[in-house]
Amino acid sequence: MKSIEHLRFKWILPGMRIKRYIVSIVIGLLILFYVLSIFYVNYAYSRTSFLRKFFFFFADLNIPYKDFVLPLFLVIVIIISILLIIYGIKRLVLSIAQCLAPEKNENEIMNIVFEKRKENLKKKVVVIGGGTGTTSVLQGLKDEFVKVSAIITVADSGGSSGRIRREMKIPPPGDIRSCLVSLSEENSLASKLLSFRFKEKDSPLNGHNLGNIIIAGLTRITGDFGDAVIKLSKLLEINGETMPFTTEDVTICAEFDDGNIVEGEAEITDYHGKIKRVFIKPDYAKPYIKALERISNADLIVIGPGSLYTSIIPPMLFSSMIDTIRRSKARKVFVVNIMTEPGETDKFSASQHIEKVIKILGEGVINFAIINTGKVSKNVLEKYIASGSDFVEEDAKKVEEMGIRVIKGDFAVERGDLVRHNPEKLGETLMKLIRERA
Repeated sequence: MKSIEHLRFKWILPGMRIKRYIVSIVIGLLILFYVLSIFYVNYAYSRTSFLRKFFFFFADLNIPYKDFVLPLFLVIVIIISILLIIYGIKRLVLSIAQCLAPEKNENEIMNIVFEKRKENLKKKVVVIGGGTGTTSVLQGLKDEFVKVSAIITVADSGGSSGRIRREMKIPPPGDIRSCLVSLSEENSLASKLLSFRFKEKDSPLNGHNLGNIIIAGLTRITGDFGDAVIKLSKLLEINGETMPFTTEDVTICAEFDDGNIVEGEAEITDYHGKIKRVFIKPDYAKPYIKALERISNADLIVIGPGSLYTSIIPPMLFSSMIDTIRRSKARKVFVVNIMTEPGETDKFSASQHIEKVIKILGEGVINFAIINTGKVSKNVLEKYIASGSDFVEEDAKKVEEMGIRVIKGDFAVERGDLVRHNPEKLGETLMKLIRERA
């Protein structure tokens, strides 16, 4: 005799609180089928037919106001049968759900189911880049009815991220953490947790960011850097997700016009030469498979803003990534930087930024370009010019000649001495593109 644990149909055992609700559903369906059959045979068959006499046997009873009472009675029976079915389904679902989440009450379970189903209705937005530029896009979209996936360049070699990268041989978590902060609610516990930095001078933790350490720990637990970051997004209930463009420990390299090859994100920027091309070491590195899946299923792909050669281009150096972006049916938007970046895009115009991406992705892939026309205060601009940076030239006509629709506007906002994209205006613009497609 088989033990209870080995029974194939355990749900039929006493106390499972399942059978009663299945019986309720079945009875409701049978009654509904019977009553609907009565309506059908009453009009489809003659009074002398066997089917009519079988299903509508009480039609010949002597009932006062029979022509009114009988249809009314049948309608009431239909309503009762539908309520019986609804009750059975609801109680069956709740019975199973409360076993899986006993700490949740009925309303909480219903809210969880609603939120999960609501996710399927959201348009999917993929943001490719890294650094502070990407965080502006994420801040602008985090409160919108969209599902955001940020695919981030992981090549930082300095600070807490650089130390974790060297000691643990994992991708640097710094830019990933910054994007998680951007997607979390301002001043929330999640935001404070991810942003906290140790400042005890005599401690080995000095200078380390708590968010970076959490990501590193989750990587060891899960055995995969990408999965660790996605799980952290869910754990903190952040409205969106971030992931690396690759889970391997890669280095960004640049070949300059003088023939020299420089390795490392910071080292490339500090070289202050004209970049001929960028590439990744090791050359056998592969993209993160879930990043490819998000791109393939996206409704809108946003490229940039950010450091052109060290943040935006690196994720697109994989042939499979390029092919997936090309094949995706999503609208593709390039967000042009507001300011040029010394050592990377000196004196670059908007069209020159876009040309570098088109050289990789091919013509006809980018559909829209968002270009800033706003200005900043004289004091802030002078500081940028002193550091070798200036406004990106707005050559919209040349961009349009590439077959790209230009969206111009005042997207610049000052944050202290820094110039950034206005998250709210950027979010509004991107949402308009999503609604146009809907």
